[in-house]
Amino acid sequence: MADPAHSDFSLRWRWLLPVVALVGLFHFSPLSDALNRGFFDAASRHPLKAPPLPDNSALVLVDEKTMTAMSAQGVRWPFPRLIFAQLIASLHLAGAEKVVVDFTFFEESDAMQDQLLAGVAAAAPSVVLARTTERPPVFWDEAFVGAHPQFFRSPRSGLVEFPADADGVARRYPLADSLAAVATGRTDAAAGGLLRWHGGLQAMEARGVPVFSAADFIAVGRPIIERLANAAPDLDAPGLAAALAAEPVLQGPLANAVRGRVVFVGANASGTFDVKPMPVGKVEPGILLHWTAWTNLVAGGFITALAWPFVLGATVLSGVAVLLAGLNRTSVIAPVGIAVVLAGLLFGGAYAGLSAGWWLPPATPAAGVSLVLLGVVVENFWREQRRKREIQAMFGAYVDPGVVEELVRNPAAIRLGGERREATVFFSDLAGFTDLSEKLPAEQMVEVVNAYLEETSECLHRHGAYVDKYIGDAVMAVLGAPQQLPDHAVAACHAALEARAALAGINARYATKVGVHLEVRIGLNTGEMVVGNLGSSRKKQYTVMGDTVNLASRLEGANKAFGTGILLGEETARRVQGAMVTRPLARLRVKGKLQAIEVHTLHGVAGSLPADEKEFVETYRAGYTALCQRRFAEAAAAFTRALALRPADLTTRRWQLEATSLIQSPPPPDWEPVISLDSK
Repeated sequence: MADPAHSDFSLRWRWLLPVVALVGLFHFSPLSDALNRGFFDAASRHPLKAPPLPDNSALVLVDEKTMTAMSAQGVRWPFPRLIFAQLIASLHLAGAEKVVVDFTFFEESDAMQDQLLAGVAAAAPSVVLARTTERPPVFWDEAFVGAHPQFFRSPRSGLVEFPADADGVARRYPLADSLAAVATGRTDAAAGGLLRWHGGLQAMEARGVPVFSAADFIAVGRPIIERLANAAPDLDAPGLAAALAAEPVLQGPLANAVRGRVVFVGANASGTFDVKPMPVGKVEPGILLHWTAWTNLVAGGFITALAWPFVLGATVLSGVAVLLAGLNRTSVIAPVGIAVVLAGLLFGGAYAGLSAGWWLPPATPAAGVSLVLLGVVVENFWREQRRKREIQAMFGAYVDPGVVEELVRNPAAIRLGGERREATVFFSDLAGFTDLSEKLPAEQMVEVVNAYLEETSECLHRHGAYVDKYIGDAVMAVLGAPQQLPDHAVAACHAALEARAALAGINARYATKVGVHLEVRIGLNTGEMVVGNLGSSRKKQYTVMGDTVNLASRLEGANKAFGTGILLGEETARRVQGAMVTRPLARLRVKGKLQAIEVHTLHGVAGSLPADEKEFVETYRAGYTALCQRRFAEAAAAFTRALALRPADLTTRRWQLEATSLIQSPPPPDWEPVISLDSK
């Protein structure tokens, strides 16, 4: 036999290597990225600890209020450059520290309005405009910048590319030359990273970030632009700058609300097409991305994604922990428990890490835990199956496989004691075994008996029986224990019929060889009995006992008195009606019992009897019914007809004679067709 330890080791490597390969494939699959992104988004919406928030920012949005106000003036989106000049001028004169504008102005426009906006934006040193990698703001081209170097000593525009992941959601922010970097003056910012989110627009407002409608500032800026245009009719940048410098600083609640703040200007109205999918919401204003990056630069720093060695280490350590928990265990409770704890630590750690500024993608380590756990469960299952096979190999030749399976599933069942259960008991015995043993040499007798026992046992096993014991040529079996068997009475009848049919084959095989003809008698009885492991501490046997069992044994012997092959107890016959064809023989009173029971003989499966046998059974039943109802003349006539069909049937002849006699000498009122057996 192979060494179990070596077998376990070999098996473990056979599943461990594919698991490693699967984890690797999962890590580089789109599914891994999707799961990590989903977890990151959920954790960003509900952080363990809110990231620090600068107290000097504000948002000014082209919102629905702005769209309504402009529509009332006959202005549609995209607004003319004049409107944006009014907005920028009012924010600058209100004392905003920075005015960070997230508009690219790619639409066609009036040249004079372009010149006006270019001059006002250049003249206001607080203004930072948006650009893309393909083109700068249309009115701040190389010619304009070159002609007015005094306004561009430091970067005045930043990139506003939308850095979406594969699912279209922006989670990272490239800092180099970005709008957020220029707004902070961090020209050295090059790396960027994952953003630490403060939530969507509503969450920002709830945390105290001022959010204003652009409509109010546009209205304030309208007279300012009119004065600037009058002061510098050529709309040249130096003239506009001088005029802007001469303007008084705005006062009042609106100006005070943005004074000293870094103001981010964007749009979130439905018609502006500037809402973007972000981890904190599917439709947030695009300016929120740049504002979040700015807050990360100023207050909290970006989230650092840990490099692949950390992910690999977490995966290996977690997988090894699950593997060690499952080594040489018959139960999967420990590895499952460890796996659950590790999964909690992985996801909990990743969740907490985000608030601390670190990101360890948990999908791959979690997949490693799951796949290793699956391997451990499969290995434990295989070991359990091997243990069952070993028990089968050790005991299967001596104990019925049904009992072995029960013991494998429930080792605690190997204890003295038992339970009451309803089942059907099968007893069979070879007729004339004593004569057979005298005629045949021992070797041939054993060969014939073994052939009979083999065939009978196979018939029983096919129908779910437990072969309790062999007593010489006798077989005792139970149907309904240890395994539950719903139709155990019907199954017992099938097994009995097949056992008698198999005996015909044995007779044909040995008729010439040993010159013997075997007959078998079978008794079946259904009822409640005690089942369990009975015996001493040295030797136990799963068996049954009780009156039901004793009566089954008596029925097997009673076949001799009735000249039958299979006798059924009253309860067995009742349960198989409709499925089997039976014939009532008598009310039988056995030795030691006062109450008689009606016994039946089994003819076959319903619908399978030959026509002549079917006619015989029906005729006999009519006679037996008449006999029980004391219609003796009718009974005698029916039994006479049945006897003509089966002249050798002992019971028919008995009742034909009895009925004829009772016609002349009627019995007392309490008479029943009872037969008493004095022998066991």
